[in-house]
Amino acid sequence: MYRYLSISIFYIFLFTPLVLNGTNFSTPNYSSIKKDYKITLSEDYSYEIEINQVTTIYDKKGLSHASYHFIIDQFTSLDNFDLKVIDPIKEKTIKKIKAKDLQERDLITSGSIYQDLTLKQFNLQSSSFPVRVEMKLKLRKSGNFYFPSWRPQNYYHQKVEQARLEVNYPKSLGIRYKTQQFEGVFDDNSLGDKQTLVWTINDLAPVPEDTEETDLAKISLAPEKFGMDGFEARMDTWKNFGLWFYQLNQGRTKLPEGFKQELQEMVKDTDSSIEKIQILYAYLQKNYRYVSIQLGLGGWRPMESEEVLFKKYGDCKGLTLFMQSMLSEVGISSDYTLVKAGENATFDEDFPSNQFNHAILRVRAGDKKYWLECTSSHLPAGFLGSFTRNRKVLVITPEGGEVDQTPTYSDPDFNTTVVNSSILLQQNGNAEIKGTLLQKGFPAETTVMKTYDKKEDEITNLFNGQIGGNGLIINALSLDKKIEWQDIQTQINFSGMIQRYYKSTGKRVFIPISWHTWEPNLENTTGLYIEEVNIKKHRSLNAESIPPSLSITEDNYELKMEIKIDDENILIKKHIQFTDTDRLSKEEQGDLLIALNKKIQGELVFTKQ
Repeated sequence: MYRYLSISIFYIFLFTPLVLNGTNFSTPNYSSIKKDYKITLSEDYSYEIEINQVTTIYDKKGLSHASYHFIIDQFTSLDNFDLKVIDPIKEKTIKKIKAKDLQERDLITSGSIYQDLTLKQFNLQSSSFPVRVEMKLKLRKSGNFYFPSWRPQNYYHQKVEQARLEVNYPKSLGIRYKTQQFEGVFDDNSLGDKQTLVWTINDLAPVPEDTEETDLAKISLAPEKFGMDGFEARMDTWKNFGLWFYQLNQGRTKLPEGFKQELQEMVKDTDSSIEKIQILYAYLQKNYRYVSIQLGLGGWRPMESEEVLFKKYGDCKGLTLFMQSMLSEVGISSDYTLVKAGENATFDEDFPSNQFNHAILRVRAGDKKYWLECTSSHLPAGFLGSFTRNRKVLVITPEGGEVDQTPTYSDPDFNTTVVNSSILLQQNGNAEIKGTLLQKGFPAETTVMKTYDKKEDEITNLFNGQIGGNGLIINALSLDKKIEWQDIQTQINFSGMIQRYYKSTGKRVFIPISWHTWEPNLENTTGLYIEEVNIKKHRSLNAESIPPSLSITEDNYELKMEIKIDDENILIKKHIQFTDTDRLSKEEQGDLLIALNKKIQGELVFTKQ
């Protein structure tokens, strides 16, 4: 299972909410807000955040708009929290909340064994509306490694009466900013060594849930000079930002002499760099497990490689650095790399800042470079999988940060599905079926992840509905895996019964062209789907109506379908090649699949002799 670098969840909850700005006046309005944010940076790199916010809720659907969640950690302290719940009609205070009254719990995430994160939260509960919530908050951060992004609107269906952001900082430290879709007023004032930036916007209408991220107002902030836990650096360029991470990792790759000898013994029988990478990667996967470490600077600084060795675990940073240490010992150069992992990850190359949540390894062998996902227990060496494919990354080198690109894996071999099945008709409308489902690349990755650590009966239940829909009952199933250098494949061998497979009347038999609904993942650049179905029929059936063969080329796919019939067999072949479907929105991908499935549906009609 893939893992993330720790980031301040406080920022996710409080400063980077789910939704933002727009101008659709027909959108239902569940709340309105007035807010004033003030960020003040000091010479010692600490900064203070002051928030004065008034939220009025008009509907129970907007209750969450006045709930607040934030994280306290080693670098964050809560200096003040004052909240009032008010009946705006009677102007009567219903409840007062202080910091001591906030709900509080340790934030323990799956796989976390070390962390100092405490979640503090207030959740509004009210059965009458409107209700107003007035909040004053003051937080202090001991380092300016990361500034929150600021958005005028916090939620969908929320009107902004006024939103204001003020940023104060010493010119000697500097703050950079970047605006997106901001149409308010901006002021830039200077007094001595102090600089003040102010953004103000009024009367923003609520926005619907389908508003695109790029259409929302946002202001991103990042330091020029920063300090954290005694480490100081610059973030004005990717090179300088990378130098800080290189500094963090220095002296943490040492391995004991006895283990160095073990490594040499592991690779003694090969001179091939690729084989050495495979051997050590397999050793890492077999002997070390992932844990999350979110304790102080450990959210960004890897464990020492020697500690990973002895404890047999590490987070993504620690395991990546440990793999780098092992490869270095056998003469293979590699680079610690930062990446924004997960779906819909974006990277603003023009705005150097902390945009990362995961670590991987770039390996150099001669003039070639390969990539390793060091937290995975199932991926082949040299294949990143869908989690970090096709995106910009920051490679940490002795010379500083270097922007690179992970592989697109655009070859169809990385996204291929091949279905072969043999169907024998029964007299009652059912059919016996035997078949294989071969998957290459990303579909195989999904299958391996779904079946990891599952028993045989659990795997059968998992695929019983997925392979053929509701009509298929699997009687026997086996799963074969092939995981080699940059290559992951699975083959599911199955047999069973398809209930109500075909329809029969007194004179005719109706056999479906497709016996199941197919829903591929279109988030990859290319994809290939091949299906071949051989149906055994009786000689007494004569073809009456057979759909014509298809050869269709559209913007995002090419479809070929061919149907051949002889005395005993019906052979249906489908070949679908996808291109650039990752550029389509989720809705467009869904529409494409609906349209495509319609084209490959239909019936073969036979008359009985």
